[in-house]
Amino acid sequence: MFAALYFVQGVIQAYQLNFFKPHMDSEGIDADRLAIVASLALLPFVIKWIYGLISDKYPLFGRGHRVPYMMIGLVSTAIAFFVAFFIDPSESFGVLAAMVLTATFFMALFDTAADALAVDVVVPEDHSRVQAWMTSGRAAGLVILSLVFGLIADTIGYQAIFLVIAALLLLPLWYVTRVQEPVERTPAHTFDRRAFRVMTQPRYLVFGLFLVLAWTCFQGIDGLVTFYMSNELDSSGGTIGLYGTLKGLGMVVGAVGLSALVQRFGRARAALVTLVSVAGGGFMFSALESETSILIVAAIWGVAVGLQWTTYVTLSMGITDTRIAGSMFAILQTMSNIGIGAGEGVATALSDNIGFSSVFRMLGIGSLLVVPLLLWVSRRFRALWERTDTDAVVGAG
Repeated sequence: MFAALYFVQGVIQAYQLNFFKPHMDSEGIDADRLAIVASLALLPFVIKWIYGLISDKYPLFGRGHRVPYMMIGLVSTAIAFFVAFFIDPSESFGVLAAMVLTATFFMALFDTAADALAVDVVVPEDHSRVQAWMTSGRAAGLVILSLVFGLIADTIGYQAIFLVIAALLLLPLWYVTRVQEPVERTPAHTFDRRAFRVMTQPRYLVFGLFLVLAWTCFQGIDGLVTFYMSNELDSSGGTIGLYGTLKGLGMVVGAVGLSALVQRFGRARAALVTLVSVAGGGFMFSALESETSILIVAAIWGVAVGLQWTTYVTLSMGITDTRIAGSMFAILQTMSNIGIGAGEGVATALSDNIGFSSVFRMLGIGSLLVVPLLLWVSRRFRALWERTDTDAVVGAG
């Protein structure tokens, strides 16, 4: 079920990460307006903690704290993408942007509830394994649909992609409707607002800052590649789709590799490998000047992407209190999403001013500069991350 849920997230990201900017670029939308929309599209993920808090406190329809929210999110996201198909970006860009934001708000809802369910039911020693399934599911969506979307863009047009997304979003509903949440929640999983106090500790605040900076550097690099291909290299939709497919294949390797790294060396060292990999990607893309060279390294970059998407959620799961699983995990994810929004906006805007190569290089350096923060939080959380008993995340403070 988790793999299926994250598969449809990969479907959405196949468009958002690889085709949104080329799609809008083909309609004459300039980089500054794209930067604004790309940043605003991350706003729902910045406020995920509100969804988490509601999910923690209020069950719906007698079906529990997670499943109803997942169902509402999936169906509503599908409807928003279906409506977007009928909107011409060149004539009504503001309306289309509103639909994208609406879809993103509901995507954040089912994402938050799914993450909380994972924290509820997965024991700590399986965190990296489950996150590997999630990232692999997302990667599968990227692999399959990036290629399909590229073909659709070249033959029918970008707009038809919205209909495909809307249809595929309904596929995980069968799995979700079969989930039976416990009627009674144990004390360890019952909402207690006192558990929020732990997040005021310096180690949590610094960890939040680390997530913001790490994701800013990563997303600035990852979100710029296809825009560079479209804007500077005049790449076709098919070529961009092939890049996304190759990157997705690498993501599977990175996700599975992260699980193995965590099992053998621990979460902190796996995070260090991730930071170095992202920095290497920034330097690598700063030196590439052709479609062929980018396609050659796409799978290599995909490994770094898989590590990125798996590492930091695994770290966050290990320090989340199950009494406020939805709220606390969402707050930590909000830090990541603030970084994603900053990376999208800053990198896209700077590409017009200092050039793509300089932006890639700058973000690679930035990723290395975050290493001292990782080393600091690693020392503070070492004992918590190394604990594997099922009560490890209860009363984390």
